Amino acid sequence: MSERPQKKKRFRSVSIYWLLPNILTVAGFASGLTALRFAMDGRWAGVIILISVAAVFDALDGRTARRFQTSSAFGAALDSLSDLVVFGVVPALCLYIWALQDAGTMAWWATLFYAVSIALRLARFDSELPDPPDYAKGYFTGIPAPASGFLVLLPIVIDLQFNLEIARDPNWVSAWLVLVGAGAVSALPTFAGKRLKLPVESVLPILAVIGLLGAAVVTEPWFTYMAVVVIYTLSLPLSTLQFLRERRQYEGSETN
Repeated sequence: MSERPQKKKRFRSVSIYWLLPNILTVAGFASGLTALRFAMDGRWAGVIILISVAAVFDALDGRTARRFQTSSAFGAALDSLSDLVVFGVVPALCLYIWALQDAGTMAWWATLFYAVSIALRLARFDSELPDPPDYAKGYFTGIPAPASGFLVLLPIVIDLQFNLEIARDPNWVSAWLVLVGAGAVSALPTFAGKRLKLPVESVLPILAVIGLLGAAVVTEPWFTYMAVVVIYTLSLPLSTLQFLRERRQYEGSETN
């Protein structure tokens, strides 16, 4: 009997366009873990910078995957795990090391509450319907994990800028952890920016504003950080009002 010729195994290749979003996710993950090391060394400015850099990577990875049409279950799972660590566990532990480690059990409970809230928020996001109603497509449910991580570090930024003793008060910091965590797991509709379209004539003014923002980040980083937090916080009730209006319009058109 003649032996069958063995088929040569094909070398499986992966497109660089598939790899790029995952590289960005891993870069954000590494930035977040490095922020925790900086916290243990007491380098708090570095903590804020690295978490902010991780948020930029998180914003880019999903958009890159959609741009090159390389979204995958692997990438989505990696992104969620990274978000849990970088914007849930790391900020909570940083605040605990910074102000809460000598404050007793209640402070640790507040730390756990925030981290668990981010885990629950991400689990809800991963299990949401893939095709929501039209009026809901431009909104997240609750404060997204990256925004929560950005918000919750505000006490450290206030201390870096003003050196206020109240910024390190365990009661204030614990309350802030609980408040931001509650916002993450709430049903509050928040702007997603997915359907945002700008008129052509607004491009140059927006680029000018971005240039000013970049200059502000370099010259007054902590004031800029606080300003962004204030603007985002003010947008939350506006997003709710806009969501309710769009839902009423949608339901009215369905009944007609």
